[in-house]
Amino acid sequence: MLAAMKTTPLLFAAALAALVPLPAFAQLEQSFQDCAHGSGDVQIAACTWMIVHGKQKDADLAVSFVNRGVAYQARGDFNHAAFDYTQAFTLMPDYALAYVNMGSLYDADGQYDRAIGYYDKAIAAKPDFALGWFARGRANAEAGRHEAALADYDAYASRVADDPELYNDRGASLMALGRFGPARADFDHALQINPAYAEALENRGVVNFRTGAWSAAIADANAALAQKPQSAPALYLRGVAKLRSGDPGGNADVAAATALNAKISGTYAALGVKP
Repeated sequence: MLAAMKTTPLLFAAALAALVPLPAFAQLEQSFQDCAHGSGDVQIAACTWMIVHGKQKDADLAVSFVNRGVAYQARGDFNHAAFDYTQAFTLMPDYALAYVNMGSLYDADGQYDRAIGYYDKAIAAKPDFALGWFARGRANAEAGRHEAALADYDAYASRVADDPELYNDRGASLMALGRFGPARADFDHALQINPAYAEALENRGVVNFRTGAWSAAIADANAALAQKPQSAPALYLRGVAKLRSGDPGGNADVAAATALNAKISGTYAALGVKP
Protein backbone atom coordinates (compact mmCIF):
# COMPACT_ATOMS: atom_id res chain seq x y z
CA MET A 1 0.00 0.00 0.00
CA LEU A 2 3.04 2.25 0.02
CA ALA A 3 2.44 5.32 -2.09
CA ALA A 4 5.07 6.56 -4.47
CA MET A 5 6.28 10.12 -4.11
CA LYS A 6 5.72 12.33 -7.12
CA THR A 7 8.83 12.89 -9.22
CA THR A 8 10.18 16.43 -9.03
CA PRO A 9 10.30 17.98 -12.53
CA LEU A 10 13.87 18.27 -13.80
CA LEU A 11 13.65 22.02 -14.38
CA PHE A 12 12.38 22.60 -10.87
CA ALA A 13 15.14 20.38 -9.46
CA ALA A 14 17.79 22.38 -11.33
CA ALA A 15 16.41 25.67 -10.03
CA LEU A 16 16.25 24.28 -6.50
CA ALA A 17 19.87 23.13 -6.70
CA ALA A 18 20.91 26.65 -7.64
CA LEU A 19 19.02 28.19 -4.73
CA VAL A 20 19.54 25.69 -1.90
CA PRO A 21 22.97 25.12 -0.34
CA LEU A 22 24.29 21.64 -1.11
CA PRO A 23 23.93 20.19 2.40
CA ALA A 24 20.27 21.29 2.57
CA PHE A 25 19.62 19.94 -0.91
CA ALA A 26 21.29 16.66 0.04
CA GLN A 27 19.03 16.44 3.11
CA LEU A 28 15.97 17.10 0.96
CA GLU A 29 16.96 14.46 -1.60
CA GLN A 30 17.79 11.83 1.03
CA SER A 31 14.59 12.47 2.97
CA PHE A 32 12.58 12.34 -0.26
CA GLN A 33 14.04 8.90 -1.10
CA ASP A 34 13.76 7.48 2.43
CA CYS A 35 10.19 8.69 2.84
CA ALA A 36 9.18 7.13 -0.47
CA HIS A 37 11.14 3.87 -0.25
CA GLY A 38 12.39 3.38 3.31
CA SER A 39 10.87 1.49 6.21
CA GLY A 40 10.60 1.64 9.97
CA ASP A 41 12.18 4.46 11.92
CA VAL A 42 14.18 5.63 8.89
CA GLN A 43 11.01 6.15 6.87
CA ILE A 44 9.18 7.81 9.77
CA ALA A 45 12.05 10.25 10.37
CA ALA A 46 12.40 11.04 6.67
CA CYS A 47 8.67 11.62 6.16
CA THR A 48 8.55 13.78 9.28
CA TRP A 49 11.40 15.89 7.88
CA MET A 50 9.56 16.23 4.58
CA ILE A 51 6.32 17.20 6.34
CA VAL A 52 8.03 19.82 8.51
CA HIS A 53 10.77 21.13 6.22
CA GLY A 54 9.99 19.93 2.70
CA LYS A 55 7.77 22.86 1.70
CA GLN A 56 5.53 20.48 -0.25
CA LYS A 57 2.28 21.34 -1.98
CA ASP A 58 -0.89 19.66 -0.67
CA ALA A 59 -0.77 16.60 -2.96
CA ASP A 60 2.89 15.80 -2.22
CA LEU A 61 2.42 16.55 1.47
CA ALA A 62 -0.50 14.11 1.51
CA VAL A 63 1.76 11.42 0.04
CA SER A 64 4.34 12.02 2.78
CA PHE A 65 1.61 11.59 5.40
CA VAL A 66 0.46 8.32 3.80
CA ASN A 67 4.01 6.98 3.60
CA ARG A 68 4.60 7.81 7.26
CA GLY A 69 1.25 6.27 8.14
CA VAL A 70 2.26 3.05 6.39
CA ALA A 71 5.46 2.92 8.45
CA TYR A 72 3.53 3.50 11.68
CA GLN A 73 0.95 0.87 10.72
CA ALA A 74 3.68 -1.68 9.94
CA ARG A 75 4.95 -1.43 13.49
CA GLY A 76 1.46 -1.59 15.01
CA ASP A 77 1.10 2.08 15.94
CA PHE A 78 -2.44 2.47 14.65
CA ASN A 79 -3.18 5.77 16.39
CA HIS A 80 -0.33 7.59 14.65
CA ALA A 81 -1.19 5.84 11.38
CA ALA A 82 -4.82 6.97 11.65
CA PHE A 83 -3.70 10.55 12.30
CA ASP A 84 -1.49 10.52 9.21
CA TYR A 85 -4.12 9.01 6.91
CA THR A 86 -6.64 11.57 8.14
CA GLN A 87 -4.20 14.39 7.38
CA ALA A 88 -3.68 12.92 3.90
CA PHE A 89 -7.31 12.80 2.82
CA THR A 90 -7.99 16.17 4.46
CA LEU A 91 -5.29 17.68 2.28
CA MET A 92 -6.40 15.72 -0.79
CA PRO A 93 -10.08 14.67 -0.53
CA ASP A 94 -9.88 12.38 -3.58
CA TYR A 95 -6.86 10.45 -2.24
CA ALA A 96 -8.34 6.95 -2.53
CA LEU A 97 -5.30 5.17 -1.12
CA ALA A 98 -5.49 7.18 2.11
CA TYR A 99 -9.11 6.04 2.59
CA VAL A 100 -8.20 2.40 1.85
CA ASN A 101 -5.31 2.49 4.30
CA MET A 102 -7.53 4.06 6.96
CA GLY A 103 -10.12 1.36 6.37
CA SER A 104 -7.46 -1.33 6.74
CA LEU A 105 -6.82 -0.18 10.32
CA TYR A 106 -10.43 -0.95 11.26
CA ASP A 107 -10.41 -4.10 9.13
CA ALA A 108 -7.47 -5.46 11.12
CA ASP A 109 -9.41 -4.75 14.33
CA GLY A 110 -12.49 -6.62 13.13
CA GLN A 111 -14.54 -3.43 12.77
CA TYR A 112 -15.70 -4.32 9.29
CA ASP A 113 -18.54 -1.81 8.95
CA ARG A 114 -16.23 1.08 9.84
CA ALA A 115 -13.64 -0.27 7.42
CA ILE A 116 -16.25 -0.51 4.66
CA GLY A 117 -17.22 3.11 5.30
CA TYR A 118 -13.70 4.18 4.34
CA TYR A 119 -13.58 1.79 1.39
CA ASP A 120 -16.85 3.38 0.21
CA LYS A 121 -15.11 6.78 0.35
CA ALA A 122 -12.19 5.42 -1.69
CA ILE A 123 -14.52 4.04 -4.37
CA ALA A 124 -16.54 7.27 -4.46
CA ALA A 125 -13.36 9.32 -4.80
CA LYS A 126 -11.89 7.17 -7.58
CA PRO A 127 -14.11 4.39 -8.96
CA ASP A 128 -11.26 3.06 -11.11
CA PHE A 129 -8.94 2.62 -8.11
CA ALA A 130 -9.13 -1.16 -8.10
CA LEU A 131 -7.77 -1.70 -4.59
CA GLY A 132 -10.85 -0.05 -3.07
CA TRP A 133 -13.11 -2.72 -4.57
CA PHE A 134 -10.86 -5.57 -3.47
CA ALA A 135 -10.50 -4.23 0.08
CA ARG A 136 -14.26 -3.79 0.40
CA GLY A 137 -14.82 -7.29 -0.96
CA ARG A 138 -12.56 -8.78 1.69
CA ALA A 139 -14.25 -6.80 4.46
CA ASN A 140 -17.67 -7.93 3.27
CA ALA A 141 -16.46 -11.53 3.15
CA GLU A 142 -14.96 -11.27 6.64
CA ALA A 143 -18.31 -9.92 7.85
CA GLY A 144 -20.09 -12.91 6.26
CA ARG A 145 -21.73 -10.88 3.48
CA HIS A 146 -20.52 -13.09 0.65
CA GLU A 147 -22.95 -11.96 -2.05
CA ALA A 148 -21.79 -8.37 -1.53
CA ALA A 149 -18.19 -9.60 -1.53
CA LEU A 150 -18.71 -11.33 -4.89
CA ALA A 151 -20.01 -8.12 -6.43
CA ASP A 152 -16.94 -6.25 -5.19
CA TYR A 153 -14.57 -8.97 -6.38
CA ASP A 154 -16.18 -8.90 -9.83
CA ALA A 155 -15.72 -5.12 -9.96
CA TYR A 156 -12.07 -5.58 -9.05
CA ALA A 157 -11.65 -8.32 -11.68
CA SER A 158 -12.95 -5.93 -14.36
CA ARG A 159 -10.07 -3.58 -13.50
CA VAL A 160 -7.16 -5.94 -12.71
CA ALA A 161 -6.30 -9.02 -14.75
CA ASP A 162 -4.98 -12.30 -13.36
CA ASP A 163 -4.52 -11.54 -9.66
CA PRO A 164 -4.33 -14.92 -7.88
CA GLU A 165 -5.51 -13.37 -4.61
CA LEU A 166 -8.72 -12.30 -6.29
CA TYR A 167 -9.50 -15.81 -7.52
CA ASN A 168 -8.62 -17.34 -4.16
CA ASP A 169 -10.77 -14.88 -2.22
CA ARG A 170 -13.67 -15.00 -4.65
CA GLY A 171 -13.47 -18.79 -4.57
CA ALA A 172 -13.64 -18.70 -0.78
CA SER A 173 -16.86 -16.66 -0.90
CA LEU A 174 -18.34 -18.99 -3.51
CA MET A 175 -17.38 -21.94 -1.33
CA ALA A 176 -19.03 -20.32 1.71
CA LEU A 177 -22.23 -20.03 -0.35
CA GLY A 178 -22.05 -23.72 -1.31
CA ARG A 179 -21.22 -23.03 -4.98
CA PHE A 180 -18.50 -25.64 -5.15
CA GLY A 181 -18.12 -25.87 -8.92
CA PRO A 182 -17.44 -22.16 -9.51
CA ALA A 183 -15.32 -22.09 -6.35
CA ARG A 184 -13.09 -24.89 -7.65
CA ALA A 185 -12.77 -23.08 -10.98
CA ASP A 186 -11.54 -19.96 -9.18
CA PHE A 187 -9.02 -21.91 -7.09
CA ASP A 188 -7.83 -23.67 -10.25
CA HIS A 189 -7.35 -20.27 -11.89
CA ALA A 190 -5.43 -18.93 -8.89
CA LEU A 191 -3.14 -21.96 -9.05
CA GLN A 192 -2.61 -21.60 -12.78
CA ILE A 193 -1.24 -18.13 -12.06
CA ASN A 194 0.70 -19.18 -8.95
CA PRO A 195 1.12 -22.95 -8.55
CA ALA A 196 2.82 -22.43 -5.17
CA TYR A 197 -0.16 -20.61 -3.63
CA ALA A 198 -0.61 -22.67 -0.46
CA GLU A 199 -3.87 -21.04 0.66
CA ALA A 200 -5.52 -21.71 -2.70
CA LEU A 201 -4.38 -25.34 -2.47
CA GLU A 202 -5.91 -25.61 1.02
CA ASN A 203 -9.14 -24.00 -0.14
CA ARG A 204 -9.42 -26.27 -3.17
CA GLY A 205 -8.77 -29.17 -0.81
CA VAL A 206 -11.78 -28.08 1.25
CA VAL A 207 -13.95 -28.09 -1.90
CA ASN A 208 -12.67 -31.56 -2.75
CA PHE A 209 -13.41 -32.71 0.79
CA ARG A 210 -16.91 -31.24 0.73
CA THR A 211 -17.64 -33.04 -2.54
CA GLY A 212 -16.30 -36.39 -1.28
CA ALA A 213 -13.08 -36.41 -3.32
CA TRP A 214 -10.88 -37.57 -0.42
CA SER A 215 -7.84 -38.47 -2.54
CA ALA A 216 -7.90 -35.07 -4.28
CA ALA A 217 -8.22 -33.32 -0.90
CA ILE A 218 -5.18 -35.24 0.38
CA ALA A 219 -3.22 -34.33 -2.76
CA ASP A 220 -4.04 -30.64 -2.30
CA ALA A 221 -3.04 -30.80 1.36
CA ASN A 222 0.25 -32.48 0.44
CA ALA A 223 0.97 -29.80 -2.14
CA ALA A 224 0.21 -27.06 0.40
CA LEU A 225 2.49 -28.73 2.96
CA ALA A 226 5.29 -28.79 0.39
CA GLN A 227 5.05 -24.99 0.42
CA LYS A 228 4.28 -24.55 4.16
CA PRO A 229 5.40 -27.64 6.13
CA GLN A 230 3.96 -26.29 9.40
CA SER A 231 0.54 -25.37 8.00
CA ALA A 232 -2.08 -26.37 10.57
CA PRO A 233 -4.93 -26.06 8.01
CA ALA A 234 -3.19 -28.36 5.52
CA LEU A 235 -2.30 -30.91 8.20
CA TYR A 236 -5.84 -30.94 9.56
CA LEU A 237 -7.37 -31.20 6.10
CA ARG A 238 -5.09 -34.10 5.21
CA GLY A 239 -5.82 -35.81 8.51
CA VAL A 240 -9.60 -35.68 8.27
CA ALA A 241 -9.52 -36.62 4.57
CA LYS A 242 -7.42 -39.67 5.46
CA LEU A 243 -9.87 -40.62 8.20
CA ARG A 244 -12.83 -40.24 5.85
CA SER A 245 -11.07 -42.50 3.34
CA GLY A 246 -10.50 -45.14 6.04
CA ASP A 247 -6.84 -44.40 6.87
CA PRO A 248 -6.36 -44.22 10.68
CA GLY A 249 -3.02 -42.51 10.05
CA GLY A 250 -5.03 -39.32 9.74
CA ASN A 251 -5.17 -39.13 13.54
CA ALA A 252 -1.48 -38.19 13.63
CA ASP A 253 -2.08 -35.30 11.23
CA VAL A 254 -5.07 -34.08 13.24
CA ALA A 255 -2.98 -34.20 16.44
CA ALA A 256 -0.11 -32.32 14.80
CA ALA A 257 -2.47 -29.66 13.45
CA THR A 258 -4.15 -29.22 16.84
CA ALA A 259 -0.74 -28.80 18.50
CA LEU A 260 -0.01 -25.96 16.08
CA ASN A 261 -3.44 -24.37 16.39
CA ALA A 262 -5.80 -25.45 19.16
CA LYS A 263 -8.78 -23.85 17.37
CA ILE A 264 -8.24 -25.53 14.01
CA SER A 265 -10.97 -28.15 14.45
CA GLY A 266 -13.59 -25.48 15.14
CA THR A 267 -12.43 -23.39 12.20
CA TYR A 268 -12.69 -26.31 9.82
CA ALA A 269 -15.95 -27.61 11.31
CA ALA A 270 -17.49 -24.27 10.30
CA LEU A 271 -16.41 -25.09 6.73
CA GLY A 272 -17.98 -28.53 6.91
CA VAL A 273 -14.64 -30.32 7.28
CA LYS A 274 -14.58 -32.77 10.18
CA PRO A 275 -13.69 -36.44 10.81
